[in-house]
Amino acid sequence: MLYIENGGTRLGILPEVGGRVVLLSRNGAPNIFKSNNKLWEETEEERLKPSADQLEFRPYNGQEVWVGPQCEWWKHQDLNEEQKNSVLFWPPDPYISYGEFTVVRHISCEITMEGPESPISGVRMKKHIMITADGIVHYDVEATNIRQEPVSWDLWLIERTNGNNPTFVPVASPFDVRVTGATHPDYEGDAPYIVQNGYFTFTPERRDVSYVACTGKAFINPSRPFIASLCGRDLLVIRFEHHNPGEIHPAQAEVEVYNYASSDDGVMMEMEYHSPFKTLQPGESMKTSQTWEILPFSGVVSRESITNVLDGIK
Repeated sequence: MLYIENGGTRLGILPEVGGRVVLLSRNGAPNIFKSNNKLWEETEEERLKPSADQLEFRPYNGQEVWVGPQCEWWKHQDLNEEQKNSVLFWPPDPYISYGEFTVVRHISCEITMEGPESPISGVRMKKHIMITADGIVHYDVEATNIRQEPVSWDLWLIERTNGNNPTFVPVASPFDVRVTGATHPDYEGDAPYIVQNGYFTFTPERRDVSYVACTGKAFINPSRPFIASLCGRDLLVIRFEHHNPGEIHPAQAEVEVYNYASSDDGVMMEMEYHSPFKTLQPGESMKTSQTWEILPFSGVVSRESITNVLDGIK
């Protein structure tokens, strides 16, 4: 684990596991990200070794970057024909999720990492993360086409938190939200949600506990470019660049929120952002970015009090 910190904000990063962020904390508070700390101290022998036949998904969780759309993940490679022809789009590219990132620069408040070349997706990723003096995280990711022919993807940034955290996406209308139900044959129930007073929110506390698990995926065209989640007394605000819906691949949305609630292993919320879908010529790159700001929240925890604060965010 490598750490960077500044202005009271601390990040923990695993360069050897996709260059992912598994710890986000403000002023010594508990980790905002939902991640499996039992996996943080894996030895090199224990880590997954990326290959076209490595199809295990290991739930390090935390924050990571994929390419999108998901329906194209294994369609542009010839190393695993079974995956290429499968109607199942899982798992994500193992080189992107589990490949070892080389640390190019690491100082107390900043880190730059370069990932391996992926023969599955045809890109190499570079990540730059910096924390400012006021504790705001600036997260930048770049993908470069390593092939001799064009590749077409978006950049898909994912942050995972406790699924019980109240999480909000601003919307102009309920028609800007599309929610799919149970995402796996073994999951019986749909995750409940509401769209009210200009915000979409999953409500896992209302789920039917008679089901083994309830899941749902929301595809959202947000009215303002942020996602917010209350984690204890920390209000995490994730900001990004707003884009015309026509720039986003039709199988995805600019913002997606996934909620999983199970009687066996708890709840998880994924807050996801898709950059515009682009075609990269050989050697060409594309970039996207986010900022993560942790604001103190001192009010009574209710939907109204949280949205009153969010109404003031641009």
